[in-house]
Amino acid sequence: MTTTEENKPLVSIIVRTKDRPELLQNALRSIASQTYRPIEVILINDGGCSLPVEKLHGTLEDISLNYINLKRNTGRAHAGTTGIENAAGAYTGFLDDDDEYYPEHLESLVSRLQQDNCKIVYSAVESIDKKIEGGRTHLDCKIVFARKFSYEDLLIANYIPLISLLFESNLLKTLMFDESFELYEDWDLLIRAGENNTFCFVNKVTAAYYQWSNLQIAFKSSPEAIKQSTIQIYHKHLNKFTPSLIYRLSAEEWIHRPEVAELKQTIHDKEMEIRTSGEKIQLLEAQAVEKEEVINTIINTKGWKYLVQYRRLRDWIKSVVLSGRKV
Repeated sequence: MTTTEENKPLVSIIVRTKDRPELLQNALRSIASQTYRPIEVILINDGGCSLPVEKLHGTLEDISLNYINLKRNTGRAHAGTTGIENAAGAYTGFLDDDDEYYPEHLESLVSRLQQDNCKIVYSAVESIDKKIEGGRTHLDCKIVFARKFSYEDLLIANYIPLISLLFESNLLKTLMFDESFELYEDWDLLIRAGENNTFCFVNKVTAAYYQWSNLQIAFKSSPEAIKQSTIQIYHKHLNKFTPSLIYRLSAEEWIHRPEVAELKQTIHDKEMEIRTSGEKIQLLEAQAVEKEEVINTIINTKGWKYLVQYRRLRDWIKSVVLSGRKV
């Protein structure tokens, strides 16, 4: 169904930023390039450097900007919740300041939300590793996050980047972010959202998730911090791990153990050895049958019969000679 811009639902895009004004400009340009309208941007400056607000308005062109400048750094969860609280749109999405949307991102997601009467929808996303060498930017290792929704998989690990999602705002406002999380606040949000809602999936790459080795938050965190945040997720949502999921995890872990792989290889080698031995036995049996047939053929000849009689006569004469008897 074709609709005019005037009766299309407003989409709110929450952008959290801190001390990355140049990357932020690129993210905002990707929002301005959207084929969908109307859009509003809720920009949360989480205690970062001063931003050129007038320039940002110019970058967004006809898109309205709600700029919220937090005086101190409060963390991603609080900044995200602040954005949700101030979102006026019927739908709400997220874009980190170092990522970008492709032009048909919002058009694709809104269309799917309205078509299937979903409350949550997400698309496929490219994960691009960015490296700066010799003043040049290199893009490596493109991987596409493109998997249909599985709540069990989501409990095990977060495979849905937040930038790929669009939520019905009323639902999102009942969820918010859990500010006790310094990491994985998005994973926690999705687990809670998915408990009673199925996510609709658009199998189309509509956004780019950039990983800067020296800037991305996941890379700033120590392995221990990542470990503890993961444990925090599992501890909070342990009641959602059903016996079947626990069995699946146990089975998958067992299957992928190195010693099991070695055991499988040993079994394979033994099977090949047995198979080879069996083939050798069959060959020897065939040779034995063949030789037996030759022997039977020889035994049945007149020459063999004469030879047998000669040997019997020879043996008798030898026995007589050795015993001293007269012939």
